[in-house]
Order: sequence, then C-alpha cells, then structure tokens
Amino acid sequence: MAGLSRWIGVDQGCTKMLMTAQVEGGYIDKTVPTGMDVTPDYLVREISAFIDGLPYQPEGIGMATVGLVEGDTLASSHLRALEGMKTSLFARPGCPCSFINDVKAAMVAESEAYPNGESMALIMAGSGFAMSVRDQGVFVSGRHGWAGELGSNVYPYHGEIRALDKISGGYAILEAAGCPVEELLAALEREEGWARAIIEEAGFYFGLALVDVLHSFNPEVLVVGGSTATYKGYMETALRTAESYTYPDIWQDCRIVRPQDPKRIVALGARLFAYRQHQAGGEA
Repeated sequence: MAGLSRWIGVDQGCTKMLMTAQVEGGYIDKTVPTGMDVTPDYLVREISAFIDGLPYQPEGIGMATVGLVEGDTLASSHLRALEGMKTSLFARPGCPCSFINDVKAAMVAESEAYPNGESMALIMAGSGFAMSVRDQGVFVSGRHGWAGELGSNVYPYHGEIRALDKISGGYAILEAAGCPVEELLAALEREEGWARAIIEEAGFYFGLALVDVLHSFNPEVLVVGGSTATYKGYMETALRTAESYTYPDIWQDCRIVRPQDPKRIVALGARLFAYRQHQAGGEA
C-alpha cells in the first residue's frame, strides 16, 4: 500500500490534536492543545503549519473528529464551535480531506490486526468514553451512527444517577482530584491514598461498563485505549470488577488488550479510512 505513506492522519480530540505523517523509519508527530472552545480556524492553521513543515507534500488528509460525521460535514459534536465544519476547509490542490468519527477511526486501525472477522469491541477511555463494535466484519452503527455512546450510559452513584463520563472519564477524575493531571499521576506513583481512592472508584464504575459491553456483545476481542486507561490502578480495578460480575463463559471468551499503537491509533485509522475512500472513488 505504497500510496498510503503520503497521506497524513489527524486525531482532533477534546483536549489536544495529534497530527502524524509517515517518513522513512517512522513517523513525524505534532501535538497541539485544543479544548472545548476550539474553532475551525485554529485547526486549519495548525494542520497547515504541520503540512508546511513536512519533507513532502501529502496526497491526502484523514481527519478523525469528535462527534457525528455525515459525509463531508461534522454534523454534531460536544465541541459546539466545530459543528457544521466541512472537509473543504482542510483540503488543498491534490490533497483531499475526509472526516471520520474518532472511535470509528480507531476501529479501522485496530481491525488491521484482526483480519479474520473476529467479533470486536473497542473503547477509547479519555476525557470521556466512546465505543465501536464490529461483528463478523460488519460495523454496528445504529440508525444515525450513535451506536456506542458508552459515556452516556448511566449508573447509580452516591444517591443520584450519573453518566459514566461524569464518573470515570478523565475530566471527572481531574475534577474530583482538584489538581492538574501531572500532580495526580505523581501522587499515584507515590501511592498516596487520596489519589488511589479516586482512581479505584473511577475504575470500579468503568468495570461495570465493561460488564455491560461484554454481556451485550460477547466480543472475542475487547480493545481499550485512551489516556485515562493508562492511569495507575485504573484498569486493574476495572478488570477485577468486570471479572467479578461478568458471566464466566462470556469473560473467558474475550481477550482484553491494549491497541497496537496506542498513541497514533485514531490518527492512523483516519488516514487509512481516507485513503481507502479516495481509492474507491468516494467523495473526499
């Protein structure tokens, strides 16, 4: 797939945007901050600057976005200022652009490691949660593409009903910690009790969400990526909880793994999706 090497991938998230381009021997990566008020103009400037600094002119751009993608438009997103954003903003002569939802992009990338139609679920645990499911090679999308909105699932929590995003997601964890992520991670390394307690509670509820996923889809492979899943003790608590409450045969059916390339999974999936779409003659 020689032509793919000249396509770049973009992972535009809630807190940062990763841009990646393949070069001999590896990748050139650049990460810039985003935030809930990020604008299309800012994204255009940063992607243009990244492209201008490359040793070649790319042949296309695959851009993963937060929200619901309809054709060449970001139709709906938690990042309200980006709603209605179109691929034409980022395209250049000889360099088309395609959008794809971020977790769908992750599934495109990860599916390359499981080419035999394995039943798969993929969860990205970052500021919030998103999920994609593939069964017998077919993506489960739902009526309007919202299937997999795991972070909006609700659970009883200290006398109220709260969405998983607001219990176990990265934003919720940092709100509970009351400090920047660097301080929290340092406290976890020091095994400080207050930090462990926050992560254990968040991991417990994420474990309950894993039970829901395992019982609902009975996947052969469950991939869990995202920065929150790397917090010390988080996945250990989640897996212990999930094993305790999952039907034993379903638990034994499933392998729970990390992504092949945790850092670039979304960007590389967006790149591969866009390249394939272009090769097939789809609108870019």
